[in-house]
This record gives sequence, structure tokens and C-alpha cells, in this order.
Amino acid sequence: MAASDTIVLEFDRARAKFKDVLEKSLGTGDVESLLAQVEEYQDNIGLEKRTVLDQVFRDILCRKISDVSNAGVLKTVITFAIQAVKQDMCSPSTPFLMMADIFDMLTIKHCEDIFDLVEDKVTVWKSEPFYESGKNYLLRMCNDLIRRLSKSQNTVFCGRIQLFLSRLFPLSEKSALNLASQFNLENVTIYAKQENQGNGEVMEVEDVSQSSSIPIDYHLYRKFWALQDFFRRPLLCYDKTQWDVFSQNAGDVMSIFASYKLDDVSSSRKKGPTQPQVHKHAQNFFAKYLTSEKLLNLQLNDSNFRRYVLVQFLIIFQYLRATIKFKTVNHTLTDEQSEWIKESQEKVSKLLCETPPCGEQFCSFVKHILEREEHWNNWKNDSCPNFIKERKELVKPKARPKRKRIGDDLLASNGKSLKLGNSELTRLWNLNPDNMEAAKADSRVFLPKLDDFFANAIEQADPEAMVEEQYKDINQQNFQWKAYRLLARSSPHFFVHTNTPGLPITVHLKDIVDKMAKEINPQHHMAEPKTVMAVADEDDDIKDNNEDHDEEDMRNEQDESSPQQHLTRDQIRTVADQVGSQWLALGEKLQIPPDDLTYFKDSFDGGAESAFNMITVWQEEDAERDSIMLIRDALTELGLGQIFDAFSSP
Repeated sequence: MAASDTIVLEFDRARAKFKDVLEKSLGTGDVESLLAQVEEYQDNIGLEKRTVLDQVFRDILCRKISDVSNAGVLKTVITFAIQAVKQDMCSPSTPFLMMADIFDMLTIKHCEDIFDLVEDKVTVWKSEPFYESGKNYLLRMCNDLIRRLSKSQNTVFCGRIQLFLSRLFPLSEKSALNLASQFNLENVTIYAKQENQGNGEVMEVEDVSQSSSIPIDYHLYRKFWALQDFFRRPLLCYDKTQWDVFSQNAGDVMSIFASYKLDDVSSSRKKGPTQPQVHKHAQNFFAKYLTSEKLLNLQLNDSNFRRYVLVQFLIIFQYLRATIKFKTVNHTLTDEQSEWIKESQEKVSKLLCETPPCGEQFCSFVKHILEREEHWNNWKNDSCPNFIKERKELVKPKARPKRKRIGDDLLASNGKSLKLGNSELTRLWNLNPDNMEAAKADSRVFLPKLDDFFANAIEQADPEAMVEEQYKDINQQNFQWKAYRLLARSSPHFFVHTNTPGLPITVHLKDIVDKMAKEINPQHHMAEPKTVMAVADEDDDIKDNNEDHDEEDMRNEQDESSPQQHLTRDQIRTVADQVGSQWLALGEKLQIPPDDLTYFKDSFDGGAESAFNMITVWQEEDAERDSIMLIRDALTELGLGQIFDAFSSP
């Protein structure tokens, strides 16, 4: 037996097996048993089960579709096919082909019943893997249905189909857009273009109290219905000859509407004139105009008919003045035409407001819709961008290429001399092969020492120097700026925590100079300089000075009787030398802020010198604290109590 015959036999055997299983599953409504048996089916040639099940579904559908009275069975078959697609046992296009078969073979009435399933499963059609495989099938199926339907008889079903398509496709779907701004030229309004006998007489209008200069005859009838051709093809208005016809006919029709006013019958029955008009009655809708000559006088008295025509005027006026992407250079209006359209637009709006019932409310609704239409027009002019803003991926900036430095070439030269193109630059560059080490050389340290910088200021602070205040360095702005920069980098006297409010720069510098003078020469005590006024009044202050000396003697006696509370400079040096590397732990025990510890560590060598400056500043912060007792306790906690054996406290 040939291989092709074997495949056909196996296909038929599997097809018959799946049909029986599907028939039983439809009877019980259990789709899981169908999918389980299809999964367990074993064949000898590796048959494609999806192809067999696709054919079985369509065969069962053709058998069940003959019983048009039972639409529920057809819906169940399609539901089973959807479940099979989700389990990857059936092709994604199978449910759409089955629905296309149903709508092609059934009448409009039965199609309307089956369409409920299509509407209910819209979320399924939009999911994977149905959307990509079936969106074209659904669009073609809905378009075929709309072609079969009558726009006047099946308006509800047409609306359901249109709403389904709007839910299925995104708003920016190009297939549903009139991108090229084409018009429905097939919508032709047929009317009598030849005057019948007796039509030359003036038509009488019922229930009209006002007269018009334009008679209602065949000429008005022809002008009125000739406007529909311009509404159908607005581009005719850009032709000068056609524009004259349009403007003349439109002017006559608007004059007729303005001459014959309509009364609101429902509002005239109400006694309260101030009550708002409420639209309670259902409005009749005619999908196609009736163009008989005998109906024109009645149509002019119909408020709904008048509204249809006036809204058409507003639509064509908006199109003629709008900026359309697909208009050519010839599709432009002159200033005279634009002015006429503007005046006519105001007349039409006024007529809509005067047309009962609820004229002003209806006119505001129409204006709102036309304003929204301008936004849609701008959107189409911008090539219909997507309304959903996609999240932009963060693009990492490209790393800039590493700038090549001259030092890199020097390193690559393995210590060899590097030529820079200039003899002096080459000499300077090759003085030292390591740039960082060259920058750290002692010859490049230009920071002066504190003693040298403040030597002149200390000398000026001595009263014996008799330097006037205005000539002292501490009162010069240049010296003050340099002094503070030097103190911030080199002296522990700059960062001092005190409760004293901020002092003037001159006073602060004077205190610092006094402290530095005491450190340089502890035996030297600066006395306050006497002013000329003090010298002149010296004889008058002898008594006061004697009293001051007595008070000083009393304080000295008290100091001699009280124990020593502060460490001397030598004692601080002794403690600093013996603490060594544990000075940071001592600073934490003394509750010195971490920022200050970092400063002492970075500003000095990190050993005895850092400890010496730390203890000095800490002791000067509070002159009333018992520094000896606090340091003894801190050292004892650190296990360094033997340091105090080097000197005895009073």
C-alpha cells in the first residue's frame, strides 16, 4: 500500500473517532473529555491532530446548522472550538471560519441571534492567540453582514455590528479610518428634475402665518434638493460656477426657513412660560429623504426635517473652512467666500435655536460635536498617532572614550624620556617620572608656619610695642582673610566649641594671637595697653587699682588652697606620648564629636601630635570642667591608668 493511502486511511480513522467523541461531548456539555481523548489518541504515522480536529469541528457544524431552530447547539460547538484553541489542539482560525460559515448559511433573523456569542466573546477575540489570527476574519465577516442588511430595516443590527467592531479594534486602527477623506458618492438623492403640469403654481403652506418673498414652487423644490449633491460632494464648492449655484440655492433655503417660523406645540400647551423645554416624546427617524414635490410644503413645517438640513449646512461649512491634509492647492476659499460662510453659519445657528422643541439646547449639542470633529481632523492630519503613549526605554548614554593624558604616554614609555615638542616643556615634564610624587615634594609646600605668620601680630599685641590699633595686622582685611585660611588648615584654635556667641573678626583674632603668644612664651603675659586717657587719669584711679590688687591677692589665695583642675602643657604632652595609637578611643571616652576627631586625624600625623592637639582644644572648650579627673577616668576605662604615674596630681 502506498504511503499516501496510509495517511488517508489514518486521517479517516482519526476523523471518525473524533466525531464520535465530539458528539458525546456536545450531549453532555463536557469539553474536557473531548480534549483528553484527543490528547490520548495514538496513531502510527505521527498524524497532525490539529488538522483532523479542525475538519471535525466544521463537519459537525455543517450537520448541526440544518437545525436552525436550535441556536444554542451552534454556540456550544463554537465554544468547544475556542477551548480547543486555548489547549493548542486546534488552529486559531477555526472558530472564525465556523462563524463565517454560520452567517453565510443562515437568514438575517437567525444571524442576529448567533451574533450574541460574537459580542460576548469580544475579550476572547482580543486575547492571544485569537487576535492576530482572527481580526481579519471578523472584519470581513462583519462587512459581509452589513452589506446584507438594510440601513432602514435593520438599523439596530447594523449598530450592534459597528459597536462590536469599535470594541474589537483599537481607536487608532487604520482599517476603520477614512484616511484619504473620501466621500460616499453612492448616496444619491433622486428628485424630479422636470416640471410637471400644474407645478408652476404656488404651493400653499398649511398653518403658516407669515409670508415670504420666495414662493414655494417647483423652482424652490429644485433648488432645495439640488443642495444634496453639494452635501454629498463638498469639493464642488471650490469651483467658481458651482459655488455661485450653491450660494444662491443655500441663501434661498435659509430665507424660506427664516420666513416660516415654527411653533412649539408642546410648549404652547404649558401655562408657565418660564418652564424649561423637556424632550419627552420619542422622535421619528427617517433614514432616507422623501423627495416628492407634494411633500415639500409639509416638510418645511416639520421641525426634525428642518434640523436635518440645517445640520448639513453646518457640516459642509466646517469642511470648507477646515485645514485638510488631502486638499490640494485649488481647494481654497477666497476672502469673499469665507465671509459669506461665516455670515451663513451665524444664520443657521440662529435658525437652529429658533426651531422647536429645545432649539437652544439642540444647537449647543451640535456645536459641541463639531468642535470635537475639529480635534479628530487634526489627529488625522498628524497621520493618526497612537493614543496610548508607549513607555520609552531608558537609553543608557554611550560611555565617552577615556581622554588620553600625557601621563599615560609616560607610563607606556617605561620611564623613558617623553618629548612634548618643546624643549622647556620636555625638561619640566621629565624632572620626575611620577607626577603625584613630584607634587608631594617638600619644595612644593608653600603653606607658612603659624609662628612665622603670626610673629608680627604677636609683637604688635605687646603693649610695650605701642602700636596703634588701626595699624595692627589683625585689623587689616587682607591679613584677616589669610589668617583664617591658615588657621582652618593648621591650627586647633580655629574649631573650638564654646557657648559664646559669634565674635567680631578683630576680637576673635586678638584672642587667638594671645593664646599663641602664651604657647610660644608661657612666662610672657600680655597686659592691656594703656590709652592716653588712662595715663591722664592715672592719679585718679590709684585707689581703684589698690582695691583691684586686694581682690587679685584674695583670688590667688583661693587658687592656692584649691586643687589643680587642668593639665599643664607638659602634662598634656606626656599623656599624648604615652596614649599613642589609642588616642581615638580616648577622644570617644571624652565625648569629642566624630567630625572633630576626623579633623585631628587628617590635619596631623595621627599619633601623639593628634592626641596633643585634641586634648588641648578639649580642655579649652570648658574652663570650669575638672580635666584631670575626666582624663584619669577615661584612661582607667581604657586600661591606661598607669600613665598618671609619670606625674602626681595635687
